[in-house]
Amino acid sequence: MDGHLLLDVVTPERKVLSEEVTEVQFPTEHRGMYGILPGHTPVVVPVGDGLVSYVQNGARRQITVFGGFAEVGPERVTLLARESETPEMLDLEALRTAEQDALGRLKAGNDGDAQADLDRIRIRLQALGL
Repeated sequence: MDGHLLLDVVTPERKVLSEEVTEVQFPTEHRGMYGILPGHTPVVVPVGDGLVSYVQNGARRQITVFGGFAEVGPERVTLLARESETPEMLDLEALRTAEQDALGRLKAGNDGDAQADLDRIRIRLQALGL
């Protein structure tokens, strides 16, 4: 795979993505974004919540990722994520409804999870380009 990486994204429920790419960027839990090119030094890092960006056939694409670990090697990046979705897996109407619900719970001030829920929803909306 000269000049390419195999990008695998897997959750406990399913394989989300397995593609040959030329670069990958993903959020880490404590060190910001990691950028990976072919030939990268092997490393294992905790993954944060956010968007994974990758280049495939000259086009930049994105998927969501929420927690887990990344195993990086010279020819492969494997993200073992708690949750992950491609944009095609996301339902805009359901996300908008969930966003309004989370905003309502946040304003009411009686739900400690409302901000975290809202943050995850907004990451998913970003994956849809919104």
